[in-house]
Amino acid sequence: MKRIIAILIIVTVLVIAVSYPFFSAVVAEEGESGRPLAFFLNKPGEKFSIKYIHSIHRTPVLETYLTNKNGEIVQTEIRFEEFGIGMPSGPSGNETFAQKNGTYILANMNRTFSSLDIRVGQVVADHRLIIDGEEYPFSSFSDKGSWVRIETKKWSMWQWMIGGKRLGKQ
Repeated sequence: MKRIIAILIIVTVLVIAVSYPFFSAVVAEEGESGRPLAFFLNKPGEKFSIKYIHSIHRTPVLETYLTNKNGEIVQTEIRFEEFGIGMPSGPSGNETFAQKNGTYILANMNRTFSSLDIRVGQVVADHRLIIDGEEYPFSSFSDKGSWVRIETKKWSMWQWMIGGKRLGKQ
């Protein structure tokens, strides 16, 4: 009987350890269902970027984000080559605006989002996540034309094991 109780205690402790959410992750989910497609571990303050080709003026755009301690995504910078629909026209508040080597840079941004909703480009956009200098095409974990939601989450070891494609250094 003592052996059975000991085994039950060990199993209970293992189940709790595997299901307790202690990893901080940025998760790309299928927009409609919330099914995890890909994720990467990310501590508050660590940056990641989204790079794409603008659908109208067909030039590169690089948006830089970080996560904060509240689990929000904070846009810190955007770099682009052409003004147009969807592009900023100048700074606001404490933001800075500069031009360097043909690229406009809006920096010192502090725009906070609970999630980012992205419609993955079908023809031109070629959306990519950049983590620690490595680029991961959205097409490696989602379909072209699909809706992807990017959020920060606390994940358990179980979610880490089954939560879609792992990106970045694990």
